[in-house]
Amino acid sequence: MAAGPSGAFWSRWYERFTRFHLRLAAACFLAGAVFVIAVSQHSGSPSSQTACPGRPDDLVIGTGAEIGAGGVRHDVIKAWNDEQRELKKKPLKATLVEISESSDEQRSELAAAAQSKRCAYDVLLLDVAYITEFARNHYLEKFELDPGKLGGPPERYFLRKSLETGRVDGEQFAVPFAADAPLLYRRTDAPAPPPQDTEKFLELASEHGYAAQFDDYEGGTVNLLEAIFSAGSQKAEDRKTQADDLVFDDRGDVVLDQDDNGEKVMDALRAWREALFAGNRDDTRPPPGESALREESSLQAFRTGLVGYMRNWPFAFNRLAADPMMRDDDGSLKFQVLSFPGTGVLGGVDLAIANDSPHKEEARELIYYLISQDVQERLFACAGYPPVVAALYERYERSGIARTCGDLVGDGADGAGRPAERDTEITGDQLVRFAGEVHEAVDHARPRPKSAYYATFSQVFRSCLLPVATTASGAAPDFHYFSDALRDALNGRRRSDDACHPPAQAASKSDIRG
Repeated sequence: MAAGPSGAFWSRWYERFTRFHLRLAAACFLAGAVFVIAVSQHSGSPSSQTACPGRPDDLVIGTGAEIGAGGVRHDVIKAWNDEQRELKKKPLKATLVEISESSDEQRSELAAAAQSKRCAYDVLLLDVAYITEFARNHYLEKFELDPGKLGGPPERYFLRKSLETGRVDGEQFAVPFAADAPLLYRRTDAPAPPPQDTEKFLELASEHGYAAQFDDYEGGTVNLLEAIFSAGSQKAEDRKTQADDLVFDDRGDVVLDQDDNGEKVMDALRAWREALFAGNRDDTRPPPGESALREESSLQAFRTGLVGYMRNWPFAFNRLAADPMMRDDDGSLKFQVLSFPGTGVLGGVDLAIANDSPHKEEARELIYYLISQDVQERLFACAGYPPVVAALYERYERSGIARTCGDLVGDGADGAGRPAERDTEITGDQLVRFAGEVHEAVDHARPRPKSAYYATFSQVFRSCLLPVATTASGAAPDFHYFSDALRDALNGRRRSDDACHPPAQAASKSDIRG
């Protein structure tokens, strides 16, 4: 039976309705597919900015301030940028953002940036003490080192102890950039002979003056640990003796409250205090409270002759060698670099990729550039950054020859990498001897405890022991209570009360002071 007019109308309407919805469904499907592809491309692109709106399209490196190094790091980064412009049509520009010269303040800023997930940095230059904290809090991208880019296994390319600083829970999160360990600086224009052991050094330091870093910051923690680790170390070959178990055992557990460890710690800190402040009997050395208790102030006290010895990091060598005041008329140095007279604490800075970086692949390329042998050699010769590349030390030791900054960048170079004036330029022979002392210092140094809460441990540790090392009235803490506070700190629990004494004892001491 044929359809009437009314049936034909509804049949045409239904056909048009069906075609419309089919086209609509197809359009929706196509739009959805485009969206999925765009999202997947975004998540896989190292240079996408959608996840980090508002930040510049640069490769941002968060680092501490470069004090007195002539801006050589900036010069190296400029060389990287120039090279990238030649290789790529649209390269990312690497930019250094200097935070502070204090490692404590650097850590605070970099941790705050990571917590906020504001993509502030792509590459972090971190003090080795904080690698564990940043890794376990998921602030860092894992960094699996490629032997092909290193010319062999990482264990052969890097100094062993430096490589270990970037490993957390068996995985690599950071890559060594600059090694560090304490050195002893001795003025050769004063009657301050080279010490043969720790005990003899403390006698000589009391006589000729000593500058070190016993202030309320991370440097104070390091110097306290070194003073304690060095207790009983009479000779260089005895640095791994009984002193090592005064603070931690082989498993890293706190043992200050065991046996008579607390008494030994007090004796050790008082001996170093005598070396620091023995010169206060005359007016030629700074009195307590105004002493050279940080890196820069220690350097100034040594440079001006207020003290005959100084404990400091390797950076001080270039600073002193470039100072005309530290040269004789014939250009020879007025100071000597020696092994630290005891057990040093391992320092250094590592490179890591921020977990929220939108430029992870580019960051990885930059890191491989910064740890290349050529760049490491330049940083050492021109700014005193101790290399982390084992082959450089092997070459210096084998050949006895090191290329100077002038050899590496040329006499006519502009910018921060320009060699020093001829009367203060560090010679190849001086670099070779300096490298040998640094290599030995790093090889014998002990690491700080690996903990996600190391910063808390450091604050609690020095809060109770710095007064002992810097004031005649510094009282011994209650080592049982203090040790429990340190254990709590290493596990992320910080006590709100006095960490040095039980509440009743702390209250009674407060009443006496009042």
